Amino acid sequence: MSKKGFDFNLEIENVKDDEKFNNDKMIKEIQELVDNTLFPIKEIGFYENTGNFAVEGQICRETKKEAEAEYTIFKEKLLRILKKYYQKIKAIDRMKLYFTKI
Repeated sequence: MSKKGFDFNLEIENVKDDEKFNNDKMIKEIQELVDNTLFPIKEIGFYENTGNFAVEGQICRETKKEAEAEYTIFKEKLLRILKKYYQKIKAIDRMKLYFTKI
């Protein structure tokens, strides 16, 4: 049976590499989220051109709907962590490249 999935690139506006981000407690919370995520996170860091926080990964599940649901849960958990430390953040789905694995 084939599986559906997508590569994603998520950018969070107004989260910069600044003193607020160097908060060890916040970094630990983000690391725990990444460690407990069931799909691979390829990159996590800051874009050079905008300075915004970004996460890149890949999700593959039985259906496209399952993959989208898991991504949404991950994104909301990440935003919940960041909202504790930053006021006006905005998540932008920069890229979703869908695929089917046979």
